[in-house]
Amino acid sequence: MHRHRIQSVLLVIASISLVGWMIYILNALPTSYRAEHWNVAWFGYDFAMLVTLISTSWALWNKRQAAIPGAIVSATFLVIDSWFDVVTSNPGWDFKLAITSACLIELPTAFLLFRFSRNAIRQSIHNAHSRAGMDTLSPSLWKTPLMIFEKN
Repeated sequence: MHRHRIQSVLLVIASISLVGWMIYILNALPTSYRAEHWNVAWFGYDFAMLVTLISTSWALWNKRQAAIPGAIVSATFLVIDSWFDVVTSNPGWDFKLAITSACLIELPTAFLLFRFSRNAIRQSIHNAHSRAGMDTLSPSLWKTPLMIFEKN
């Protein structure tokens, strides 16, 4: 079996296992929990997000391919951060601030980063096909073959 097929099967197994884990934690975990080092956890997460945003900014500024995965990772960090900010905030001012930040800053920025990534990948595929003298068969990322598995 080819390595990519083994990886696909392993991802399916991991996904199925995750569904079971999610059902377990939904029923087993308490609705509230006091955690030690809460400030360190949030600082670490925000620091990692900062690194991805700065790296992505640098790559975009310098027109590097690293901007594409950087934008995807940065957008993912923003979506996760907004989720946890909203669901872990206290009622009242904290919740309103979390919702406002998610709706006006984090999620729109994530959307723009995801859209940039999609468009950049599509344009890269089109450019590669054009340079090879080929027609782009489909602009859809779901239909475009992953060319790294092609034999020369």
